[in-house]
Amino acid sequence: MSVKNGEVPGSRQLQEPLDQLYTSVNPVIRWLLNRLLKETAAFLHKIDASAQIGLDVGCGEGNFIDYLTRKKVVGSVAAIDLNHNKLKLAQWQYPQFSYFCSDIKKLNFKDNSFDYVIASEVLEHIPRPMEAVREIQRVAKKGAHFIFSVPHEPFFRWGNLLRGQYLPKGGRTPTHVNFWGRSEIKKYLSACLEFEAERWVSVFPWMLYLGRFKN
Repeated sequence: MSVKNGEVPGSRQLQEPLDQLYTSVNPVIRWLLNRLLKETAAFLHKIDASAQIGLDVGCGEGNFIDYLTRKKVVGSVAAIDLNHNKLKLAQWQYPQFSYFCSDIKKLNFKDNSFDYVIASEVLEHIPRPMEAVREIQRVAKKGAHFIFSVPHEPFFRWGNLLRGQYLPKGGRTPTHVNFWGRSEIKKYLSACLEFEAERWVSVFPWMLYLGRFKN
């Protein structure tokens, strides 16, 4: 599926920008993104996700799960997003997945449905994110794995400033409402999640975690 000048042919009616990370021509940004993708794939390989049923929350245009599928680290995956237009684009680009338009705080799935859940670059966008995590825990099986990444602050903000982005906001991405450092995110989620592995140097400027939901 070709993308030219940040636009998918025939998708003008969507009126939505494509994910800037996946469409960026900046070699540094692409290198940083590939590091995050590779480490996420390694976590999924570690838990044998290809033999399990997974959920990708905040799937956007489907680029992330397409990458993981091509790396053969996931098998059956359902994907949700609240943006209906991006889901239409995801369905058009990667029709092999099952997509659902759903609020992350009101997931349209039964209890104990998934062996693992992925949330890549999602929690920083959500007011009261613990409500979303509890809902994710509800649809996950007992002891299911949760793999998620969030920006590593304040380094992520400094990176924006170095690129000349969001200068009036001090480098803070306008769509981000939560800002965490390493100790902060682990403390925030410790009530419901047992952390098993983390990456931050190798996925800079993000933080990546593998955990298991507590009973």
